Amino acid sequence: MLRQYKKHISKGLGILMLSFGFNSCETTELQILDNPNALTPSQADADLFLNSVEIGLATFFDGDTQGISEQGMEVTRMLHMFGPTYTNAYAGSDFDENWTEAYAEVLADIRAMEEVAEEAGLYTHIGIGKAIEAYVVMTLVDNYGDIPYSEALAGADNTNPALDDDAAVYSAVESLLDEALAEFNKEELTGPTSDLFYGGDEAKWIKFVNTLKLKLYIQTRLVDSSVGGKINSLVNGGNLILSEADDFAFTYSTTDANPDSRHPIFARNFNVAADVADYMSNSYMVRIKDEYGGTDPRTRYYFYRQSLDFTEDPNEAECITQPRPSHYSSSDVFCNPGDGYWGRDHADDDGIPPDGGIRSTWGVYPIGGLFDDSRGEAIPGRNIGLQGAGLSPIMLSSFTNFMLAEGVLTAGVTGDARAYLEAGVRASIAKVQAVGEGVDYLEDIVVADDPDTEDVDEEKTVRDLYVPDADDVDRYVNFVLAAYDAASGEDRVEIVVNEYFKALFGNGVEAYNTYRRTGFPSDMQPTLLESPGDFINSFLYPDELVNQNSSASQKASQAVRVFWAEGGPTLE
Repeated sequence: MLRQYKKHISKGLGILMLSFGFNSCETTELQILDNPNALTPSQADADLFLNSVEIGLATFFDGDTQGISEQGMEVTRMLHMFGPTYTNAYAGSDFDENWTEAYAEVLADIRAMEEVAEEAGLYTHIGIGKAIEAYVVMTLVDNYGDIPYSEALAGADNTNPALDDDAAVYSAVESLLDEALAEFNKEELTGPTSDLFYGGDEAKWIKFVNTLKLKLYIQTRLVDSSVGGKINSLVNGGNLILSEADDFAFTYSTTDANPDSRHPIFARNFNVAADVADYMSNSYMVRIKDEYGGTDPRTRYYFYRQSLDFTEDPNEAECITQPRPSHYSSSDVFCNPGDGYWGRDHADDDGIPPDGGIRSTWGVYPIGGLFDDSRGEAIPGRNIGLQGAGLSPIMLSSFTNFMLAEGVLTAGVTGDARAYLEAGVRASIAKVQAVGEGVDYLEDIVVADDPDTEDVDEEKTVRDLYVPDADDVDRYVNFVLAAYDAASGEDRVEIVVNEYFKALFGNGVEAYNTYRRTGFPSDMQPTLLESPGDFINSFLYPDELVNQNSSASQKASQAVRVFWAEGGPTLE
């Protein structure tokens, strides 16, 4: 996957693994041996470091086995979470990959790149490094709370860095973003020759930095009453991600070996025919496909049905033999989402039956799979859809609009929340459809019979039958706006957040943050167990931290809140 690609970018950064407490022989000694094939910072090209940093960010986000985004998707019912309780849903070892990628790869590479870039006067490289560091560090705080930062990345000088207060780290992140802007405004002779996100375009990077500031301010609105004015200043400055051209997303290719550069989730699910790995969330599929009369244009892009009928075989879905949980409301989906969609309920920890070729799975967006054209066939293997040429949607223009709408409704931000809501919905749909345009069979496959409709013209193509057109998009947007107009107060906030959740498919980082900040959507499917324990207000610390850093100890439980969520809603 991405880590294979990083091995092709030579770097000599092993000793920096000491920065966050890797002091065992197994972890450290192998890293400090001289490697004749590795570059030291003094020998390195800044562009090689930059590529390593950017690929590391993508790995941190979407992972080779499980990225930090996926964990957020699971707890917010965007993707299935095994359980059966919140206490045992995750072990500290589940977070080791994210932690190692953040400290030993991304942040260590940034420090090494800065050394090379400062000597050469490559200010854009430095600014990019600070922007990515800000995103990674902020995300670590959001997931874990207090983290090593001020004493981290000191190498052998401090192998057991102390944990900093999470609010203090957030303050440092805000300063880091200001430093990034200063670097982008410096004159330089040459910029990056290989920037995998923006091609060295400083104007786009400035928009990303300002949008991270917006995120930081929205994130802290429960504990800082001044954020409205700060956000107004950002809006008045006009440098935010508000168009698809400025979206901050890592894009993948169809290359499947030497190195494998496909979306990691695609590779994990579709390398073998009829053997998908992940379960979709029943409740999220229902949220997308059924709300507003089943008109969401993104449904067939998000999910692909390997079967158009739900099973009647308990060996394939044990839930059909089980009673509906008594603590479920009448509106909560249980077991069968309908219309051939097939996933799992929240925290269902049943064993894995032989359903890898019949359960619903990822679609064309965002991982580059198949568009659902009602064929109802098992995934035949890796040569499908976009063949993994999807994207990691880290910060999109739709997200900016939804954050601004929330700010208007809750933090005294000047503007029209309804207009931001509409812009967010339309930007999300346009982004999803743009990715789907890469699937060539949408144009030319003629469908003789459509199992979902009657009296179909035999000359109609897949595009005619299933691909939403402008009228379909308008119809959905009008449903959303009508609901917004009929609501008031907190109900309007929930409508905004609900649509934000729909746009966030593939980004569990912002879904997890938004749920803890707002308590919306309020109709989240409960766990199958009536008493699952405290919600995961923050994740346990990784084993790599608590077992190898004498300054760290495991937190009391997953109920501990991050500073910006203190006093926030009680979640389940």
